[in-house]
Amino acid sequence: MDRLSDLHRSIILNQYFLKKNKSIDYVVPVFALQDEINGQISEMILNWSNNLISQGMEYDEVAMCLNSEYRQKLSKVHNFVEITVPAMREIDFKTHFRLTRTSVEVIFSMIGHMFHTDNMKISMEKQVLVTLWYMANSETHRQIASRFNVSNSTSYKIVQNNLKYITSVSDTVIKWPCNNEQLLTLKKFQNLRNKVLPGVFGAIDGCHIKILAPWVKRTVMPPLNKSMFYNRKQVPTVILQGIVDADQKFINIFCGWPGSSHDARVLRRSIIGNRLLNNPWEILPRESFILGDSAYPLTEAIMTPYKNNGHLTPAQIFFNQTLSSSRVVVEQSFGKLIGRFRKLRLLDVYHKSYCGLIITAACVLHNICMSQGDDIEVEEYEQYIPPAVPDTGNGINKRDQLCALNYEQ
Repeated sequence: MDRLSDLHRSIILNQYFLKKNKSIDYVVPVFALQDEINGQISEMILNWSNNLISQGMEYDEVAMCLNSEYRQKLSKVHNFVEITVPAMREIDFKTHFRLTRTSVEVIFSMIGHMFHTDNMKISMEKQVLVTLWYMANSETHRQIASRFNVSNSTSYKIVQNNLKYITSVSDTVIKWPCNNEQLLTLKKFQNLRNKVLPGVFGAIDGCHIKILAPWVKRTVMPPLNKSMFYNRKQVPTVILQGIVDADQKFINIFCGWPGSSHDARVLRRSIIGNRLLNNPWEILPRESFILGDSAYPLTEAIMTPYKNNGHLTPAQIFFNQTLSSSRVVVEQSFGKLIGRFRKLRLLDVYHKSYCGLIITAACVLHNICMSQGDDIEVEEYEQYIPPAVPDTGNGINKRDQLCALNYEQ
């Protein structure tokens, strides 16, 4: 009797929603809808449920049937983009979206022409803000859908489309300096510190971005070797290899490689790495070089510090300090990237090929922000230093010359 009373109580509650809240999305039997005008809906539903029970259906099955027939629509935030966002102060807008309105306007101008192909009735402004919120906060699509008053599937589709739009302009935002830009890049590094090495063109490093441990969640997903993604600290990651200029903007990225790989191997696998190792003067001015840490091979085009074996000379120690003071720009860039886009603190996506898309989009947005003077405080991130590689080749002589010159000055 108590169980049947609970069933009747749920029917009365459903009747209340039907009468009092017209925004509730519900489904009832056709005969109940026909008699709603006559005020007989409660009796009809009660008779319907009793009929199911009389036919031998268990109580739990009837309750499940009723739950499926009365689907309450999840409450959502209305007019967040239309009213709340425009009313935000600039500082509040940047706190929530991690970009200034000026940077967002630049994004509109760069990818706005692509939205005519998505066949969605949602405005371009709202779609971009949904994507920025996804990147700036560690929220699920369910939470984003509730805030922006869209469905979960629409939120996912918006983000996926917009990430593709943003990465499609990566060649114009993340680009290697050429011609006169190369001279300007060299000059900016010379003005970066009071004491710098002559000929610094950029700084390279690898950043480990945490991901979900890979597993076969669904049969449609390709099987992965889990051990590939665990780094030496036994944390599942993917690697972002970045080269930055003196303005802390990325001039080249290579991302998505499994975390078990050494930085030197990632360099060799990348297109830019092959050029730096085999034909560096095709892309670098003569006598210039990229700064790297001890995990990278020492060459004439990649300058690394002396290995600290406890017997370094004062000149070598001073050289390492000078190199580190200039190379810190790449660590600052990673800190700002992860600090601005909190999604990169943990990429909770199951398809690992999707990780590269998110990271590339974040780097594009980072460059746009830095170009607009939209800076952000450096965020501390867990730096991962792989084992050092031996120093060989012509880079040794060049480093010794730079070391002597740097110490004499």
